[in-house]
Amino acid sequence: MNFPRVSIIMINYNGLKDTIECLDSLIKCTYPNFEILLIDNGSELDQSKAISELKMEKLRTFISKENLGFAGGNNFVVKHVLKEGKSDYIYFLNNDTVVELDFLDKAVEAAEKDPKIGVVAGLSLQYANHHLIENAGHDFLNCGDFVPRGRGFKREELNEKCEVLGACGADSLYRVEALKQCGLFDESFFLNYEDADLSIRCILYGWKCVYEPKSIIYHKVNASIKKVRNYAYALRSQGNLLKAYFYNTPALVLLLNMPFFLFRDITVVLINLIFLKFEIVRLFLHSRFVFLRNLKAILKERRARMKHKRVSSWYILCKQKFFLKKYFRYFVEIILKGRGSALHGRVKI
Repeated sequence: MNFPRVSIIMINYNGLKDTIECLDSLIKCTYPNFEILLIDNGSELDQSKAISELKMEKLRTFISKENLGFAGGNNFVVKHVLKEGKSDYIYFLNNDTVVELDFLDKAVEAAEKDPKIGVVAGLSLQYANHHLIENAGHDFLNCGDFVPRGRGFKREELNEKCEVLGACGADSLYRVEALKQCGLFDESFFLNYEDADLSIRCILYGWKCVYEPKSIIYHKVNASIKKVRNYAYALRSQGNLLKAYFYNTPALVLLLNMPFFLFRDITVVLINLIFLKFEIVRLFLHSRFVFLRNLKAILKERRARMKHKRVSSWYILCKQKFFLKKYFRYFVEIILKGRGSALHGRVKI
């Protein structure tokens, strides 16, 4: 096959040790035509200095004095790539990952099979257990949620290529043409669900998103995010989820899903009240209040996106997943076992 040029974009935020380990694996990969663009995203001074002094084949570094978030940090570098006009694909990769030697070969090979493939989601396995899946793209639930597809499954359970309704920002390949048409990460998201928003937007605009199980990375999961978890982080996360859903979901799908959306919201509030999980209730209701307060602006953005709609509602309806099975697992893990909460990582409540 030909070897289109790929720009791999990675962010460092006070995670130098993880970043170095990721770079060490990247430089060994077998794909012949790629570059690595690493941005330090407002880290402490010693880390920024260390990043600026890195010397490695195919590596270019950028320094931002402020934390631009995952969305803004990636966009900062993507704009440089688009301005140069040399790359055919952009691969977004988390710094808390290690890659297989041929991960990029397999991702590009999958994209090159069809010019309408705008996004390729790879197989992200758990760094601590290479037999378990961290994500295999995103599942879009009929209650309005985007969740990691296959998380906790054995790797052999999802070993077939297929079209999916989203890709994780930790390991996703985007066609430059798709980004030019659909836009970049929405920087108002800052952090969390910006990847769901961008990938479902590409699908809305008529591009395909495919899962390639042979493009494999190993992900430590939230190694950087754990540094910034607090109530404001969790509130923004829930707000971003609502925006990603309402911005990009066709009207017919919204209408048919609304009973499930309302049932989910009411049930979450009631169950958490019964089990005295007031922190989750507060966060859940607060995020809905903020959403309604900003509804005018959200509807304006939605109208702008729907002008570019090319996907059929039937396509989304056929590929979305029913939410109850997934939410029952959250109920067991969070409410009964107490293994998480809305304030600890990207936990769906």
